[in-house]
Amino acid sequence: MPLNIDFLQILLHMLNFVLLAGGLTFLLYKPVNRFLEQRREQFAGEEKRNRESAEENEKLRTEYEQRLRRADEEIAERKKAAEKEWADLSAQYIREAQEKAAAILLAAEQEAEERKEHILESAQTEIGELVVCATQKLLSDTVTPERNSALYDEFIRLAEDTITAERSKHDKK
Repeated sequence: MPLNIDFLQILLHMLNFVLLAGGLTFLLYKPVNRFLEQRREQFAGEEKRNRESAEENEKLRTEYEQRLRRADEEIAERKKAAEKEWADLSAQYIREAQEKAAAILLAAEQEAEERKEHILESAQTEIGELVVCATQKLLSDTVTPERNSALYDEFIRLAEDTITAERSKHDKK
């Protein structure tokens, strides 16, 4: 044995190493590979589920956005309908108010015409009475030019007083 190397020992060590490597492979390598393969499958499954979940989330988001758009459109339509209804109602109220105002004006004009006719009738009646009074006085008194002038002046003054009194009554009403 040169250099004090024992080949038998080396062969035994190699055999031990092969047995140890084989035993470790049998005991550790296959279970570890099986464990790693299961982990890969688990991660692949989770990745697949995550992808499916992301796709479903995307579908839900798209559906939600569509519903939201439809809701916005419906709100806009309802708002337009409400505005149109409000405009129609306000136009109807305005028409009714205008009709009422026209009726009130017509009634006021008729009443004013009736008052005017009444005032004219009463003025004519009083003027007639004044004429009768003046005629009676003229016939009862002696007729002189001074007396005629005084009677005419008194008649005109009485007529003016009557008309003024009628106007003040009419203005008070």
